[in-house]
Amino acid sequence: MKLRLTLVLILTLIAVAAMAAGPAKPADKIHELDPLAGKWQCKGMAMAMGDMPKHDIVATVDGKWIFGGKWLEMHYVESKTAANPHPIEVRAFFTWDAGEKKFALGSIVNDGSYSVETSNGWEGDHITFAGPNHMGGPAVNGRDTWTKKGNTVTYVFEWDDKGTWKKVVETTCTRG
Repeated sequence: MKLRLTLVLILTLIAVAAMAAGPAKPADKIHELDPLAGKWQCKGMAMAMGDMPKHDIVATVDGKWIFGGKWLEMHYVESKTAANPHPIEVRAFFTWDAGEKKFALGSIVNDGSYSVETSNGWEGDHITFAGPNHMGGPAVNGRDTWTKKGNTVTYVFEWDDKGTWKKVVETTCTRG
């Protein structure tokens, strides 16, 4: 009888503890962007645009979680070279907008430009953000696409030129 009472008491305590704990808390949606965090070494190409000729790019990216893991900040810095005398530096901030059920990306650039874009999330191995980019004239639609493959990420930025997407930048980045 004592054993039965002890067993019932133990099972009751286990059930109460399980109910108090509730269902497992899901991971924050923003952490689906974990593959983009970390330090990266990048090489690629900037296409000719305006008075800027086509040229090679060498850059670093530092992606880190900020504000309690609710934002991913990426700091992109191109190296100054003879072919790239005016390197680009970008600060990009990603988050999850639970109301819109979309990822959001805001970026600011050392040339005074900025963008505000959204994404539905990963589609297989790539994620694409699209939205208005303000680059000194009327806003244009831009899109940023990251494609992950093993230890590398390919990044492409394109802008909409009257219904045709034109590649502006393409880089391949390796973690490390």
